[in-house]
Parts: sequence; C-alpha cells; structure tokens
Amino acid sequence: MAVLVTLFYILLSICVVYPPTEFVSAGFTIAQIFEGFLGSENVNFIGYHMKRITITAFIHSLLPLGYVFTLWCGGVTSPWLPASAAAMAIIPLLMCYRLLCWWEHDKTKHPVVKPLLRYATAGSDWRVVAAQLNMEFRSVDKVSIPLTATSKFVATETWLIKVSQYNLDIVKQTDCSLVATSTDVHYLTRSAEDEIQFVKIEAIPTENDIARFSFRISTAALRDLQPRLIHPVRVPEHLSLLPTLIERFVTVFKQYVDQNPVYYVDQELEACIGCMQATANVKLTKRCLAPPPEFEGANGPPQCQQCNCRVLWCCSCMARWWAARAKGPASEWLAGRATCPVCRARFCLLDVCPAVSGDPPPSAH
Repeated sequence: MAVLVTLFYILLSICVVYPPTEFVSAGFTIAQIFEGFLGSENVNFIGYHMKRITITAFIHSLLPLGYVFTLWCGGVTSPWLPASAAAMAIIPLLMCYRLLCWWEHDKTKHPVVKPLLRYATAGSDWRVVAAQLNMEFRSVDKVSIPLTATSKFVATETWLIKVSQYNLDIVKQTDCSLVATSTDVHYLTRSAEDEIQFVKIEAIPTENDIARFSFRISTAALRDLQPRLIHPVRVPEHLSLLPTLIERFVTVFKQYVDQNPVYYVDQELEACIGCMQATANVKLTKRCLAPPPEFEGANGPPQCQQCNCRVLWCCSCMARWWAARAKGPASEWLAGRATCPVCRARFCLLDVCPAVSGDPPPSAH
C-alpha cells in the first residue's frame, strides 16, 4: 500500500510543480486556483508575480509534509510517521521565515524587486520602475512567448523579461545583447516533412551585476520576436536557422507564380491590404481550361472562377492565404485550390499572375 501511495504522490507532485497541458486546460495550476487573490497580470504585472512566486514557493514547500499525511490517510502505520511529520514540518516553517524576509524592509529582498533596484535612480523608489514596466506590459505591442507551462518570455518596448516559477529575470533591451547559442530540430512526422527547430538564446547584460539568463524558443517564435527587439538576435556563423514550413511554401509558390504570364495594369500599384508593407503584385485571372464533361460536377474537382477584383495582394500574403486553407499534406498544397480573399472566386495556381504597373511591351499584344 505504501508503494502505491508513494507512486501516486510522486505523480501528483510532478503535476503540481510542472503542470501538464491537461492540468492547465482544467485550471488545476497554482496561478489559476489563486486567480482571485493574485489579481490581473495585465493590470499589475509586478504585483501579480510577487504574489504568485510567494504562493508557489510556499505550496511547493508543503509537498514533503503532504506526503507524510497522504501515507497516514492511506492507512500506512509506522512508528516513524510522527517523527517524519515533525521533520517535514520544518521545511514550510523555514519557507515562511524566508517569505517574511522577502516582504519586509520595503520588499527589497523579494526576487521580483531585486532586478528592479538596479534601475531605480538615486532618490527614487523601485515602484517607479515597476509602474513603468506595468504600463509597458499593458501595451498591445508586447510579445509574449510561452516557454513551458510555468514560464514565458516577454519583450516590451523597453524591457526583456523571463518569467519562471520562482524568479523574474528583468533587463532593459539597451543593456543586453541576445545571442543564439545552440539549435535542435525535431521532426513531427516519420517522413520528416514537418519539422520544427528550436533555438537557445542567451541574454548577456552589459553590466556585471545583472545575471545572465537563457530561454529556448522555436524559429517561428523568434521571427515574431525580432521586430519587437531593439537589437536583433545575433546568430553565429556555425548556426543556421531553418525556414518554417510556411516560409518554404511561400518561396516555392513565388517560383511558380513567376512562371505565369504577367498581368499589366494601367494604374499605380498600392500597398498590399494583407501586410500593408509590400506592394500588391499579383492578380487572379482565370487561365486554366475547363475539365472534360465526364469530370465535371461531383466526379472531378470544382472549376475555377473569374476574379474581378483589382490588384490587392502581394505574392507572399496570397501564398500564406493559400496555405492557411490548404488541406492534406504539405506536398499536395500546390495541387489544390483556394478562394479569393475578397470575392471568394475559386482559383488554382495557374490563375495567380504577377502584376506590373504600366503598358505591356509590343511583343505582348
């Protein structure tokens, strides 16, 4: 019986310390259970994590004592149980003393406050820095990347923050550099068609009194993070970042589109309505032939339709639109069909033509 209780409690403890996805979805995490006490992370980021780390450390310190009580509740009788309970009770008592030390003396010993003290100017309070960080965290421009079920990386306009179970690593973007130190690739299928690459990045502060920290994210998350950074992540020459599946598809899509006839327009091309960065440079115009009668209707693929929309999209956005609606394995995406994002006219790859502003050359007439 003691063995079964021990195995059960070990499994429960692992789920408490490192909650799996099922626990997170069900709301069985410390942060979710005490959500009413912690408040809103978006409103008071620093205050939220000061409370969260305190509660997390205290609950984790109760796990050894909880094991002894679980054995007792499970009917295990042993002369060493009372002595073990007394010994295990010392751990949460010591943790309570440490937590009290965190919150006294203006909370300057709290692990969340310590990194803020470095940025508090002479004569000012760490709460001034905390208020600035809270305000930036409320901004919609921040980038938040989950690392594990209990940690994440946040980049605001000024700050880089790594949130972990017992600590907050905080550094200003101008006071550190991000360097990729290693990469690893994982295949999602046996055929190795789908793969994901992770990059380990180390934040190296320029000041010696600021601790280094590292985090591991996917290359797709890194590309989302780069626009938010003041200084881009430095990638050594011996490391290579693999393009994502969508990026590889966009490259191949462009190659096929370039083989189609050019569509000339007699007006200036405007910005793409998808990304608002690149110039719209593709036009959907029906070029493919109708299928034979025996393949029409339910016996064959749906026929393409004429799109009467003007040039609105760049080739990259059109490729991403195609990929988002593609079905089946990635190797069959190009053979499928998509619908116009505006008028929903059905088209195939032959109907996507490069658009150029101006008159066609004489040979094109």
